[in-house]
Amino acid sequence: MATATVQVAEVGGYAGTARCFKIDPPFEGHDYVTVVVIPRFGELVRPKVEVFPANETGACAELSRMLMARPGSFVLHDDPDTPQRIEGAYWLALQLLGGHTIEVQDA
Repeated sequence: MATATVQVAEVGGYAGTARCFKIDPPFEGHDYVTVVVIPRFGELVRPKVEVFPANETGACAELSRMLMARPGSFVLHDDPDTPQRIEGAYWLALQLLGGHTIEVQDA
């Protein structure tokens, strides 16, 4: 069963609310992905969710001038304006990436 555990709950430096997950099995050789929930920007840019290969800190694992979103990314119809909708966006992105189930870490 594909699983994901929260590695970094709040990752800075992205254009939205970002969370890093450790995933098993890895995606394209990466053990971590960062999922970013990006709000609407003006009238032209719709809200979206983007998935990026990451390192253990949540930073993008690829060196490039432009981040390239991966499978699991999608466009939202409305802004994710509540914590529940943001959590749902993380969940759906991980499902689309590879059917990953979010596991709660032991405290």
